[in-house]
Amino acid sequence: MTPRARPRARWTLLGALAASAALAGCSTTGPSSHSTPSTTAAVANSPSPHATSPAELCAHLVTYWAEQELDQGQGSGLDYQEKGLSDGQNAILLTALAAARKERAAHGAAAGDRVVEQEARRGCEERYRNGTPTTDPWAQTKQPQPSGSP
Repeated sequence: MTPRARPRARWTLLGALAASAALAGCSTTGPSSHSTPSTTAAVANSPSPHATSPAELCAHLVTYWAEQELDQGQGSGLDYQEKGLSDGQNAILLTALAAARKERAAHGAAAGDRVVEQEARRGCEERYRNGTPTTDPWAQTKQPQPSGSP
């Protein structure tokens, strides 16, 4: 094989791999009429995708940062915005941390971790029960507009 033939062979192999991947059924539209029974069964039995709700995402974030705070003892040194939390999520975090510290002191680390999960889930479900909060964080500092002005 000459040096010039090697790159061509490599590209031919890559082309064959790409073609086989395309023929393997990378489509997400469901089984086609050409599907084999095993392919059809695999598609029918696959789990449906799950979109993470805002409350679930909030609970995950609060639980993560509470565990970081409790495990490190002094915290991460990040403020709530650097952690990717909103002011409301940070309030939930602080409530969960206070409850978890009490529970840890009385019943150990595992009990405190359970309290974090419970408080995060409860607080986040409450916060997002009507969808995403839409309050304006600057509403307190805005001056009311006189009547007749835009």
